[in-house]
Order: sequence, then C-alpha cells, then structure tokens
Amino acid sequence: MELRNRLNRILFERGLAEGELASVCRLDQGHLNRIKNGRVKPSLVTALRIGNALGLPIDRIFYLEWRDGAVPARPRANARVDREGSATAADGRRASLRGEPRSARADRR
Repeated sequence: MELRNRLNRILFERGLAEGELASVCRLDQGHLNRIKNGRVKPSLVTALRIGNALGLPIDRIFYLEWRDGAVPARPRANARVDREGSATAADGRRASLRGEPRSARADRR
C-alpha cells in the first residue's frame, strides 16, 4: 500500500504555484515538492496544514493505493476482516478488501 496525493492536479486547477502553497502552509518549498512528487510522506500535522490551506479535507488530497493500482473498499460497520484481506459483514456477506475478486485470489493458491 502506498500513500498518493492529488497536489499536482489541485495546484493546476486553482492556478496556484507550489511556492504560494508552501508559504501559506509554513513549509519549505523543497519539502512540499518532495511530498507532491511522492518522495516523502507527510506527517499528519503537515497533511492537515496543506488541507487547511487548500480548504479541503485531507482525504481529498491524500489517498492509499495498493501496489497493483487497486484502491481497497472500506469495510462496513460490524464487519470482520480476516488475515486474507476479506471482510465478513454481520449479515454474512463477504467482500475482498484487496481490490480483486475472491475467485482470482483462489486461483493464486
């Protein structure tokens, strides 16, 4: 799982320069550049500063992505997650949290 961000797109859409955002967030421009390009993971405080400066919740800026490109589904309330990465809901329905169908996982074994 890797932490990704949408900073390039957000800055482009708003017509903001990286230096402007860095100064509002009280960050070094080089550090913001490393975050934007995925070379450094921001701390929670830094992510909150960026979110506040852009007026966006941090989950709109940063997101988790599996190495194969799939984004995992969120388990529902009262769900149990097993070691294989499958969730079982209270009503017995099962879902994969790894972004691939259960049949594909069974084929790999």
